[in-house]
Amino acid sequence: MKRTVSGMDAYARILSTSLPEKTDTYTPISHASVINRVRSEITNAGFIITGEDYRCTNDGQIALGTLRMNYKSDADIELSANFTNSYNKQLAFRFNLGGLVKVCMNGMMLNNNKFGKFKRVHKGEADILAEGIISDYINNAGDYWDSLVKHKNSMKEVLLSTTAQHDILGELFFKREVLNTMQLNNIKKEMVKPSFNYKVDSDSAWVLYNHITLTLKDSHPSDWMEDQQKVHEIFSNMLDLDEESDEILEELESGILIAEVC
Repeated sequence: MKRTVSGMDAYARILSTSLPEKTDTYTPISHASVINRVRSEITNAGFIITGEDYRCTNDGQIALGTLRMNYKSDADIELSANFTNSYNKQLAFRFNLGGLVKVCMNGMMLNNNKFGKFKRVHKGEADILAEGIISDYINNAGDYWDSLVKHKNSMKEVLLSTTAQHDILGELFFKREVLNTMQLNNIKKEMVKPSFNYKVDSDSAWVLYNHITLTLKDSHPSDWMEDQQKVHEIFSNMLDLDEESDEILEELESGILIAEVC
């Protein structure tokens, strides 16, 4: 039996899973309440929801939602509002902004503390989703969005050697333990025959990034946000995506990764 469910099947399961009872140390919040709040906060911020995607564990205990919106115009990505919620006390409620790649609906999520993230444990009497918090995130998403677009454009311009690509994949598999062997095999297949046309050189960092984030759709719902952030952190650090200079990227001190601007 599959560990996770996606699409409309996930949405139906999320809504039908019974809410656990409240205790002295645990205050559950329904998946449906989270979805409705995120929807209303996006609308209250003045934006239109352009699509929704859901995943959950097979028992519906952990839910993951991604709602994309018409924030600002870009040819490649849309701003997204992402959340996880659980009934099994294994996860605090979490909310993060992110990006969705239009051609493949892959995730793109910055791992940068200056943008913050909303995390609340399921305790106490207070509403876990205080009104206005999510809309504040969206209304103040300018810097986050600008960084997403900048990083995306930089990755499109950077060409990676075969060694550099293998180095990134090795970092994600051996050190960060983001990828498993099945996902590595899927990435290898994508590198040979991509499922999508990313309209850039096949050796660009942007193409490898999307091969990786495509296979992250198989990540467990409780891990997806963190996995997305780890992937972006690797690319950002190795390719100096936060550097203001537009000069050609030099060989890194390790002598392993070589990136060239086309």
